[in-house]
Amino acid sequence: MSRLQYMKNNVGLASIPLFANLSPSQLDLIAAALERRAYRAGEDIFLQGSAADSMIIVESGEAVLFRSDSDGSQQALATITAGESINQEALFKDSVQSATMRAAQPLIALKLTRASFTRLLEQQPELGAAFGLGRVREQAQISPQFAEQREDEEILIQTRRHWWSFLRSAWLPLLFMLAMWGGAILLEIQVLSLVLLVLSVLLPGAALAYFYLEWRNDAVIVTDQRIIRINRTILSMVRQVTQVGLESVHEINFEFPSYDPFARLFRYGKVLVKTAGAQGNLELDFMPNPEQYQKLIIEDRAYFESRQAQRHHKIVRAELQRWLAGDNEDAAAAASFADSDEAPKPIAGANGFLSSRIEMSNGDIVYRKHLSVWAQHTFIPLAIILVALASLALSLALISPDLRIITMPVGLAALLIGCLAFYWMDWDWRNDLYIISDDTITLVHKRPFFLQSLRDQILVERIDNVESMTRGILAALLKYGDVRMSLVGADEPKMFHRVSKPQEIQQEISRRQHQKAERRARYDAMQQRQILGEYLNTVNGGSAPNATEAALPSENSFASQPFAPEDGAIRPAANPDRNRPPRLPRKIMPAAPRASHAPQDIERSTSRRPRRFRSDRSDPA
Repeated sequence: MSRLQYMKNNVGLASIPLFANLSPSQLDLIAAALERRAYRAGEDIFLQGSAADSMIIVESGEAVLFRSDSDGSQQALATITAGESINQEALFKDSVQSATMRAAQPLIALKLTRASFTRLLEQQPELGAAFGLGRVREQAQISPQFAEQREDEEILIQTRRHWWSFLRSAWLPLLFMLAMWGGAILLEIQVLSLVLLVLSVLLPGAALAYFYLEWRNDAVIVTDQRIIRINRTILSMVRQVTQVGLESVHEINFEFPSYDPFARLFRYGKVLVKTAGAQGNLELDFMPNPEQYQKLIIEDRAYFESRQAQRHHKIVRAELQRWLAGDNEDAAAAASFADSDEAPKPIAGANGFLSSRIEMSNGDIVYRKHLSVWAQHTFIPLAIILVALASLALSLALISPDLRIITMPVGLAALLIGCLAFYWMDWDWRNDLYIISDDTITLVHKRPFFLQSLRDQILVERIDNVESMTRGILAALLKYGDVRMSLVGADEPKMFHRVSKPQEIQQEISRRQHQKAERRARYDAMQQRQILGEYLNTVNGGSAPNATEAALPSENSFASQPFAPEDGAIRPAANPDRNRPPRLPRKIMPAAPRASHAPQDIERSTSRRPRRFRSDRSDPA
């Protein structure tokens, strides 16, 4: 009996209401995504206050569900037996565990994480339709131009340059059209006049359509986690995507160009997003209502910090509760990880021997340059090899034995040279590697015979700005380009040259940055748990767990204070419900123009939830 059939038969996925309408093949997909885990009696499956990120199905055994009150008492809520499930809503939204689930006897549980479930819905759209999520997931996408939106990411701005950036390019076609109309009127030959009138519509009309598409192709997207700029050029087939994480933003300035008299009239200008490294700065020109963008990004950055602090506080509290319960799972997991330190092995590749993307067993992804680079470099050596083989065959078949003394050595020498050149070029392509891991990005460049071996390794958290670039018709057809990474404190950016699907690599780097930040928060929480735990043990003499629990920082420990603009400091967000971050208003009305447009720094921001902003009203009717 296969693993999938075993899970389906023993757990009864079809009996769970969430999966009741799925077909057998769809149940197989769900069963394949389940993670099986065993728990000892008395071991916690999840803790009250921790993040709810997975649905749990009890395969065998029994568990109890209880809630811990602030006075240290525990209230039993339910008993979960084999075949029952819990936390189904965790597959669809972020939430916090309202109770603790503990194994009452040896228990085997099957977990379906939200990440696995989301990945399954992306790979199998018909599965999302079975859950009734097709329309919801379609609305959740940021834009067809934006490759990936994170599960916990929300759009604040999605717009393009000011409409005047289109009209300022449209005057020349319009002037040309008027001139052709005048010429058609002055011409006495009716046929030529009619032809000129038709051309006066077609040629300027095509130019206007091109300028309009160029304007619509560009986009600026601001989410509650990062800033994305997308530039596309139709004629040169250039697609450039730049993104900056909010944690890298240090300052936002805006200005109305002094040389442009229409800037203040139509309220557009330049917004400059500054990071720690000058290479990572992001310029957004022709932005409508730039002061509104500056204000929103500042609020967005402040709220991002406030939410990170709130999330960190919850993790610390959950870690302390685990410590009070005597849970040493982290230490055991760390020990088991150290014991399983093996050399990584390739587990998946796109094209076998000529793979340009290889997934390793330790989670790393190895990229090579695009296959077209290999073909370009090995074309001449392969041609020499083929010509040498053809000449040897012709020498044996057509040339007299007396001349073979000359032709055969020449053909063999050409074959040897071709083989050596092919080996050199193939080695050069195969050993130029770009390795993306959880903590570092490594650029490796090697030459054969130990002539050169360069290895450049950078930390993921040092990356300020990630940019992908596809340039030219051939690059657009073959889907290759460059990835540029700006680093903190570095004068020159780091580059991935001519790699396949650069936008996907850019998103992979961004995803690793996001995961690194979450792991760092978790690690800091564990460190604080250890320090606070030792302190509380010392204060309470290690004999009063209830008192220790009462001494834990409460959910309201981050008291909210209103923003005080006179001292320029950031204040925590006002939020009466500490278990959830404040929600976003649906939209804001454009604010009145300010008297001063001096650059503002992040330190003069507020940590309130940033407001939605729509610039559609700035577009021409």
